[in-house]
Amino acid sequence: MTPDLVNRLTQQMQYEFDRTAPPDGFPKFHDIPVQRFTSDEFWELEQKYLWPRSWVIAGRSEDIPNVGDFFTFDDLGVPILLIRGKDLQVRAFYNTCQHRGAPVVRESSGTSKLLRCQYHSWSYDIDSGQLVSVPDERDFVDLDKTERCLPTISCAVWDNWIFVNQDANAISLAEHIGSIADEMSEFQGQSLRTVAKQSEIVPCNWKVTAEAFLEVYHFRHIHSRNGESLLDNRGATMGLLPNGCSRMVTPFSKTSYTALGMKNWDDYKHVVLPGFTDIETVNDMVRCTSTAFGIFPNLITPVAAYGFPFITFWPIDKQTTRIDWTHYAPIDFDPREGLPANWQARLDNFALIMQEDFWNMAPMQKSLESPAMRGMPINYQERRIWNFHEEVDRLIGIERIPEELRVEQLLAPYIER
Repeated sequence: MTPDLVNRLTQQMQYEFDRTAPPDGFPKFHDIPVQRFTSDEFWELEQKYLWPRSWVIAGRSEDIPNVGDFFTFDDLGVPILLIRGKDLQVRAFYNTCQHRGAPVVRESSGTSKLLRCQYHSWSYDIDSGQLVSVPDERDFVDLDKTERCLPTISCAVWDNWIFVNQDANAISLAEHIGSIADEMSEFQGQSLRTVAKQSEIVPCNWKVTAEAFLEVYHFRHIHSRNGESLLDNRGATMGLLPNGCSRMVTPFSKTSYTALGMKNWDDYKHVVLPGFTDIETVNDMVRCTSTAFGIFPNLITPVAAYGFPFITFWPIDKQTTRIDWTHYAPIDFDPREGLPANWQARLDNFALIMQEDFWNMAPMQKSLESPAMRGMPINYQERRIWNFHEEVDRLIGIERIPEELRVEQLLAPYIER
C-alpha cells in the first residue's frame, strides 16, 4: 500500500467514527431475497453460469516446482489437472481422456513426462495437451489426433498462487484482481510458504459463509472475549472494488490498541509479533488494524505481517459448504516435520475464531428456509455484501435471473476505479 492510500484509509476510518448516518445520497438497499440461499433455481443458475466463469484459487506453484510435476483439483465439480510444462509454465487441463473419458492421471499429485491414460494408454503432451500416441491407431477410421487434444483451462499465477477459470473468454486474472495485486505486493507472496491447511463442512449455503467475512458488524457480538472486542466496527472502512472484489480495514478497539502501546486507534506502531518471522515491508497501518481483502467469488484473506490465511468457500450442495483456511507465511521450518509451538498456538486461536463463526452459521440455513424469514435488510456497514451479490448477478447474467430473485445494481458510483 502506498503512503497516500494508507492516509486515505485512515481518513476514511475517522469519517466512519464521526458520521451519524450513511453518507448523503447513499442508496437504500431493498431486502436481499431469501430464495437466493434456498431455491433450487438460484443454485442451478450459479452452477451453470457463476462457477464456470469465475477465477478461483487452485494451489501454489511451489507445489509443482519441476517439469512434469502435477496435482489435481476437483473443487469446481469437474476434474482438473495442473502441471508444469517443459517450458516451466504452469498449465491447466481437464483431467479427461478424449477416448472414453477416463482420467489421464489418477493420483492427487505426482510427476509425469507424458500424460498417459491408464485405461487404453492414449497419451498427451504436457505442454500443449496434444494427443501424441494412440495404441492400435490403425483400428480407428479417419482418427484426427489434432481434434482430440486435452481441453485446456485458463490458468494464471499471481505471486505463486495458481488460479483457474473454465471460461476461455473471461477477463484476465490481473484485471479481475485489479488493485489488490498492488496493495498486497508488500506481503511478498512469492516468498511465502504453506504452513497448514484446515477444513470444516458447514450445513449452510456458500453465500452465508462468504458474507460472514464481508463485514464486522457481527464482531463484538460473536467474537467478544470477556465482554471485550478486539476490533471497533464503528470505524471500519469498506473499499468496494471492481468485479465484486473488496477491501476492509477495521481499527482496533481501545483495549487492543492500548495493549500495543498506542495512544489512539491511528497511532500506528511498527508492531512485530515475537517469535515469528516478520515480513518487513508490511506497512504500520496493517500492523495496527484488521485489514482484509476479498477476491470474488470465494476467497477472503485477513492479512498480517507475520503471515495470513486464505479462506475459501466451496459449495457442496445448496445447503452445505466446505470452508478451507490455508495459512501462508515466511517460515524457516518444514511443516511436514511438525509446527513450532508458537505457530500451533496461533493456528489453534484462529480455528477458535472460525468455530465461533461456524456456530452461528450452522443454524442459519434452517432459519432462512423458515416462512418467518421475509428477506435480508442490509445496512451501509454491510455494503461489501451488496457489492458481492451484484457481481453474482452480473456473472450469472441479470437477464437470466427471475426479477424477484435479483438484487438491484446500485453501487457503481461507489466502486473505486
